[in-house]
Amino acid sequence: MALILCLETSSKNCSVSICKDGQVLFVKEYYDENYCHGEQLHVLIQSLLLESNISIYDLDAFAFSSGPGSYTGLRIGAASIKGFSFALDKPAIAISTLKSMAYGLFSQPNDFKNNSLFFPVLDSRKDEIYTALYDNSGQENLPPFACNVLSFSFEKYLKNHKVYFFGPGQYKLQNLKHENAVFLHDNCPSSKYLATLVEQEFNNHNFIDIAYFEPMYLKDFVATKSKKSIIG
Repeated sequence: MALILCLETSSKNCSVSICKDGQVLFVKEYYDENYCHGEQLHVLIQSLLLESNISIYDLDAFAFSSGPGSYTGLRIGAASIKGFSFALDKPAIAISTLKSMAYGLFSQPNDFKNNSLFFPVLDSRKDEIYTALYDNSGQENLPPFACNVLSFSFEKYLKNHKVYFFGPGQYKLQNLKHENAVFLHDNCPSSKYLATLVEQEFNNHNFIDIAYFEPMYLKDFVATKSKKSIIG
């Protein structure tokens, strides 16, 4: 009966939730096109704990969506989880962002066919996305990777399967035209999609080593000339 704080900072959605026994009890989210994790994450956590009447000392573990995604967002989320885990001597859990998106999709009412395939899609650099491939059972058929949309071929998957694409990076696949390609509404990463997965990891004692763990960046950091100067 683990009580776990979950963080999601890999995308433009700054999301925090508290789950117990694989079920979401409380959730707070703040979406910002310019990314807001540095300003909003701990404000949301404090607000969530106050409204839920749960003390941070009551939590059994801390979990976060570990990427891929925004470099800066992942770094902020990882630093927060490591800090809580170290200060309170509680275990920390990391879950692939793409895997949590897939499980979030499967948890919603659907009529997917048994041989369907699923590509959660996150934005990356120009002409690139972060993605992975899952089947109906949640089995990972392709691990997370940085995909060049101009050179990667989805044809072999589309030939014999209904293939679903979902997530905030799917706009980069707008030129993919195939009768078996289905684009779903934006399924933005959210901390509420972590609940089932973190409960499994907690029960199996699959905890990260906070001294050495790094988020799943997939690509080296590159500074840009944007107003914030750092975009993952």
